[in-house]
Amino acid sequence: MKMITDEKINFKSLEENIFKEMMKFGREIIQEELRMLDKLILDYRDKEVFTPKDFQATTIKTKLEEIPIARRRYKMVINGESKWVYLLDELLEINDFGLYSKGIVEMVAREITKKSYRETAKTISEDTDNIQQ
Repeated sequence: MKMITDEKINFKSLEENIFKEMMKFGREIIQEELRMLDKLILDYRDKEVFTPKDFQATTIKTKLEEIPIARRRYKMVINGESKWVYLLDELLEINDFGLYSKGIVEMVAREITKKSYRETAKTISEDTDNIQQ
């Protein structure tokens, strides 16, 4: 954990620093889980239908802030027609909302029914980036 050196040490700063570190740790765990899922998909896919092509870098917007990932792109051939797919996206159902987690989508839907667009945007920003730089 990052040590506090030039900052005034109090409970609030301790709490904020620990929160930042835990968010970072959570993002790292998700990245590792996604890498493992991607490997399982590669190993157990229908090899006659899905041919791995390359990796595409992208970012998923989550409650833990943005998480950069590299997802494998597959060429899918059915009845002689080719299509490009991301099996990881399909497995995790993230393609339904773009690259926003369902948690973020649900948060926006909940907030927008109660507040104005501007207030909703502020709340979402605060809830997904609690520690202002």
